[in-house]
Amino acid sequence: MLVEAVAAAQAERRRVRIWCAGCSTGQEPLSLAMAFAERHQTSGAPMPEIVATDVSEAALARARAGRFSQFEIQRGLPVRQMIRWFDTTGSDWVAKPELVKLVSFRRMNLVSDQPPPGRFDIILCRNVLLYLSTQTKTHVFPKLADALNPGGMLVLGAGETVIGQTKAFEPSKAFRGFYQLQGEEGRSQAVG
Repeated sequence: MLVEAVAAAQAERRRVRIWCAGCSTGQEPLSLAMAFAERHQTSGAPMPEIVATDVSEAALARARAGRFSQFEIQRGLPVRQMIRWFDTTGSDWVAKPELVKLVSFRRMNLVSDQPPPGRFDIILCRNVLLYLSTQTKTHVFPKLADALNPGGMLVLGAGETVIGQTKAFEPSKAFRGFYQLQGEEGRSQAVG
């Protein structure tokens, strides 16, 4: 569904920007980079810019290294993609440099720091907000809203919602599980 949302934004003939907030050790942004690189190879669709942030320098170091255990890499990644995008080093799998360079990793505290510069078309903030207090979320949601382009989408984890947490976002009519800025027709009109 994320690829469809990006395709809808690309229909506007501009480079799409994606922000993975709370990227941890990099599985999410590297998975996105794989999906979009493969889409680019087969259809020529432009690559989005992928920015990934986390508060932990240790997690970011692992993300930049792209090094994962057998257990970590085989969770949901098809063998074909493992072989295409990773090399084995001992019992670990290491992302090929051409994959890692598709993601810009940066340190950022979602609560106290400003978002990366510019605006984004899609912000993934999956399984981060559930660790924050209700009061802290009231400071984070406006930052996420301000970082979105008009018509942009916010993606949260399965156990997270904006409902009852903020008035800045509402569920997207076009993309199930995505949220758009309150009162914006956004992509829901263009796609749905």
